[in-house]
Amino acid sequence: MTGNGHINHDQQEDSDVRLLREMGYTQELYRGFSPLMSFAFCFTAVNVLASISLGFTFTLNTGGSGVAIWSWIVGSLFTILIGLSLAEICSVYPSAGSVYHWAGQLISARRAPVASFICGWFNFSGNVAADAAFSSGFATMINSAIMLNGQPSLSIGIQVAIGVGITFVWAAQNALRIDRQGWLNNLAAFFQIASSIAIVIVLLTLAPQRATAHDVFTSTYNATNFPFAYVCCISILSTLFSFSGYEAGAHLAEETRGAGRAAPKGIVGTCVCSAVVGVIYLLALLFAIPNVEAFIESYSDNNETMSLVVSTYQLAAPGRGAMALTILLILNLYFAGMSSITVTSRIGFAMARDGVFPFSSYLRWIYQRTQTPLANIVFVFVIDSLLLLLQLASTTAFTDIIAIATLGFQISYLIPIFLRCTAARKAFPLGEFNLGRFGLPIGIISSIWLMITSIFMFFPTTYPVTADNMNYTVVIVAGIFVLAASYWLISARHWFVGPKRTDLLTEKTLPVDETNVEYSPGVITTRF
Repeated sequence: MTGNGHINHDQQEDSDVRLLREMGYTQELYRGFSPLMSFAFCFTAVNVLASISLGFTFTLNTGGSGVAIWSWIVGSLFTILIGLSLAEICSVYPSAGSVYHWAGQLISARRAPVASFICGWFNFSGNVAADAAFSSGFATMINSAIMLNGQPSLSIGIQVAIGVGITFVWAAQNALRIDRQGWLNNLAAFFQIASSIAIVIVLLTLAPQRATAHDVFTSTYNATNFPFAYVCCISILSTLFSFSGYEAGAHLAEETRGAGRAAPKGIVGTCVCSAVVGVIYLLALLFAIPNVEAFIESYSDNNETMSLVVSTYQLAAPGRGAMALTILLILNLYFAGMSSITVTSRIGFAMARDGVFPFSSYLRWIYQRTQTPLANIVFVFVIDSLLLLLQLASTTAFTDIIAIATLGFQISYLIPIFLRCTAARKAFPLGEFNLGRFGLPIGIISSIWLMITSIFMFFPTTYPVTADNMNYTVVIVAGIFVLAASYWLISARHWFVGPKRTDLLTEKTLPVDETNVEYSPGVITTRF
């Protein structure tokens, strides 16, 4: 029995290595992730419990309960559609480059360099900003826990130092071999679900007063001074940030066994499970607040530096109960940040491997003992630390970091899906996971949603707009664009050819488990 299992593992390993070689790359990273680890990694990287908590203050101030819950429901449905589209592409091209690699495959060879260059920079920027958001959020929750204990708030400098320190810990953990970190992600996924259940039960059973279902689903609160229709548009931002990063499993496809099937299923499973866990957690928070307006005014006046999600814990279970829930949240943030650093280092490695960055020959270095991209992990840590230092100069830096992260993900998802629906519409090969005739319409719907919601991220969130409260996302994104465009025009366009290509016009041979597929002319369909 053990011998057969070893043989099957070797056969799967060979097919994964062969597919990677067909895409033009050699196996450099350690392929130690199982399908369960792939899903656990995706689920941990998104971690809606942590993400919803980080954006909860924005959520309440921008529409209140009714807008928050309906934004989550609508956003979840479209996110699942986007996840399906990305999963279909991932099945054909299971590469560490993920969206960056796909953008270079789904367009003509002449335009592939610029398409992959733009997509890669947006995705890398989004991932780096997400790392910084988790680090900053971790420090914020530590500060809230200290305040719950009756101590004064930490200075912004100390909070930034905590953020940089925890980022270093995450980077150090990512130096471990991937299969060892994979078991940590399995534990983290279980812990997220268990802690979500515990927090929901406490909020629903111990809250002294609860909101009615009518209030939760229909009441609104507008602290922005903008018209209600405008508020409905910008309120989707917290939902989109909470889901950002669900393509994480694709970045570890080169380290996953049976990646052509496991990575796509991890993406879709993460979207569905995160939607369910998220709506349950969000409902529990909103039901624990009987009057949103009175709650916000009370806690904002008295505890300006305390997170409103921790204030909700305190409202429902004062004292030790609130502290216990906050500790659970901090641990979830810890696991989410650890996974986020992993994702960012993998997209950075894939881009450095193709020469996107200056000094790429150094940034692509692999530490052979653990087969991890150690140079890129250090690179990511340095950039994250610099982003965290921005909080010393601006009080709105955290909000801007979240907006940059979400926008980076949105655009990097849009590019390959849009190209799959246009340039590669007739030549796109179907992989082990595919949507059949529904692939194109789902891709079109996903593209339209991504285009529209990306525009909302540049909108200001408070009126009147001043230098203190304006949305600086447009300024920061413009700066990144100028930097990347200058590098492209001065240097990269003369030599960068994009990721190694697989000719879309040539029929692709994909690794297939013949015991688990059905055949029809020109299509390979996995049985579920």
